Amino acid sequence: MIRVMFIENQQLFQDGFAAILHKEEEIELVGMAVDGQEAMERFEETNPDVVLISIRKPYLDGIQTIALIKKRNPDVKVIILSASLEDEVVIRGINAGADGFLLGDVFADRLLTAIHEVYQGGNVISGKVANLLVDRIRQLTMDEKQLLVTRLENRGIMLTKRAIDVAYLFMDNQSNKQIANKLYLSEGTVKNYISEIYNRLDIHKRDEAIRYLVKLVRSYGI
Repeated sequence: MIRVMFIENQQLFQDGFAAILHKEEEIELVGMAVDGQEAMERFEETNPDVVLISIRKPYLDGIQTIALIKKRNPDVKVIILSASLEDEVVIRGINAGADGFLLGDVFADRLLTAIHEVYQGGNVISGKVANLLVDRIRQLTMDEKQLLVTRLENRGIMLTKRAIDVAYLFMDNQSNKQIANKLYLSEGTVKNYISEIYNRLDIHKRDEAIRYLVKLVRSYGI
């Protein structure tokens, strides 16, 4: 029998989770808590094998609770349920010791399977969370210029190597003269490359094009 605690401050979700587990013979709901403090107060008496913790903004209480649970008993498995996909809570939650990360719209059967998987020593991550982590790894292994090329190509936007060089400096809000000096080009040639970039992006204002490129490279997502 897998002993489960659920940390959730909304009664509706507590009731829904209890209903999901009601017919599950191999999982027992041993406790509910509305926050990290109550969870830790009830930790010894409930003695859970798996803790599901619902995390919403602000994240600090949830992240601290995961760390406290793992400090109290490293063998207890923790699954985060989050209503939104944000890199901060994903990375900090996993670093705190979470064994799984699922989005709040997870289906009941997937949730039950996840409980079994972490109990048996596995890790569970929803598809969108996996995509975010893969992209984060790409960012760690690519420089920004490589990332710019990859993300433009993913959108069907192909630029020559020289146009990429210009775009990379352009997105840092450097002037045409500064770009020309760094790339040993004439200002007229730089202007032509920028016109090419505008056409490929279908954006024709400098500030809008800069914002687009910066967001493309420095935000998480493919």
